[in-house]
Amino acid sequence: MSDLAGKTVLVTGAGSGIGRAHALHFAGLGSTVIAHDITPAALADTLGELEGSGHTAIAFACDMLEVDRFEAGIRALDEAHPVDVLINNAGIAGDGALEDVDAAFIGHVFDVNVGGTISATRGVLAGMKRRRAGRIVNTSSNWGVVGHANASIYSASKAAILGLTKSWAREFAPWGITVNAIAPGGIETALLETSPERIARIPLRRHGRPVEVARLAEFLASDAADYITGTVTHLNGGEDIVG
Repeated sequence: MSDLAGKTVLVTGAGSGIGRAHALHFAGLGSTVIAHDITPAALADTLGELEGSGHTAIAFACDMLEVDRFEAGIRALDEAHPVDVLINNAGIAGDGALEDVDAAFIGHVFDVNVGGTISATRGVLAGMKRRRAGRIVNTSSNWGVVGHANASIYSASKAAILGLTKSWAREFAPWGITVNAIAPGGIETALLETSPERIARIPLRRHGRPVEVARLAEFLASDAADYITGTVTHLNGGEDIVG
């Protein structure tokens, strides 16, 4: 039996893609899943897939940009179902040459990718501190590490996640809370834009699968990772290896 059985796992952006994979994977481990998404219909699809697999989840439909409502909703959920693991997965893409993007675009990308991560973490933090335990897994990106032409705003927002991860790891350690980040490369979701040329640049010659991200999150949330905090783990098949 997984040591995550019986634990409560909150997944933001669980309506599709990697977030849905997280919800399905942790439910399969016996965790109680709180599935968040901005889109009720997408959330209903995730819950339907969970139910089809014999699992249930607690749904939380909310716009992360409604910061007060979002944080209050998470705090209320944490009171009823103490959150052991937070998977900060929700985010948006944001391509465009620098001269082609405007202030509204820049603000929106940062509000969702960085602000949403901050708000979800603020929502669970008091409870985790009170219980003196918790796991937070943030989602960065390979582009947040190596950068990418014509996606500098998105890349910068994902680089900010790395700064939050390392800072929070130090800040929250006295309460037994670990904070780590995953930096995926190309993952097979509806948002992935790929080509034979890109596949050829990946040493493993394929893109990642959403469940592979969820398996890494499982490890970082498990007892096996008790002494791991402040790390960034690359999940990119060897593409753009750095360091």
